[in-house]
Amino acid sequence: MSNDLFRLIYVSTARPGLSEEDMSNVLNASQSNNEERYITGYLAHNRDSFMQLIEGPRAEVEDVYDRIVKDPRHSGIVRILAEKAEARAFPRWSMNYFRVDKNGHNGTMLVRRGDPVDSLMTAEAPRDLIYTFSKFIRQS
Repeated sequence: MSNDLFRLIYVSTARPGLSEEDMSNVLNASQSNNEERYITGYLAHNRDSFMQLIEGPRAEVEDVYDRIVKDPRHSGIVRILAEKAEARAFPRWSMNYFRVDKNGHNGTMLVRRGDPVDSLMTAEAPRDLIYTFSKFIRQS
């Protein structure tokens, strides 16, 4: 069996006025859909911007990305990485979410149903991805 694991990261600009309820709806739908499609991911929200990593079978990841591009809750979507992957960066996360507060000083990790937060910093997690997300989160 060949390895069809694919990794995609994009950034985008949030629609003005995007509410916590909007985000909760996105995350709940994402988790449910991702579990069915064997997709894992991580979404970071830094004030007006999003960065998301999606991993799974290539056809599924591309399908999810196509739906994301059409979603009116954000704009200016730019694919910054798309590559085959040997292993998942966050294998136990159907979709986790990190939000930086409005002042840019603190952040909140929202752990979805049963997703362990401690899997973010496993020894196997690719350091370049951790660095990319850390840099995005610290943007002012």
